[in-house]
Amino acid sequence: MVEENNQMPVKESIFITMERTPCFGKCPSYKITIFNTGNVVYEGLQFAEKQGKFSKKLDKNELSELKEQLELLNIFALKDTYDSKITDIPSCILLINYKEKKKKILDRDGAPEELKKFEKLIDALVITKDLKKEDEGKGKG
Repeated sequence: MVEENNQMPVKESIFITMERTPCFGKCPSYKITIFNTGNVVYEGLQFAEKQGKFSKKLDKNELSELKEQLELLNIFALKDTYDSKITDIPSCILLINYKEKKKKILDRDGAPEELKKFEKLIDALVITKDLKKEDEGKGKG
């Protein structure tokens, strides 16, 4: 377990971005950005259950769970692309920025089950009732 030094403020940076892309049908597409501070931005696009821009904050346990799963998954050893000739299926694009390393994975088809579980974990932690709709009317009067 890593002890945090509360003397120094943490510079916010992107930890994980996950984007689910559209298909030719009604597949939900959205983008989730998780910052190292636990702040989250969710952008619901086509056919997403929640449409528009939302935000929330993950607690330390949720952030730790994501980090632990990244370690178990050995994310940096995975392939960059799991693809298929089938074009009418949605993709999941993961961008990971962890321990001063970066990884981009395109998962359209054929990814390991552990990676699919990690993607579902992100969904489960973020797409919850406590997502707060961002005020789109700010500055309008």
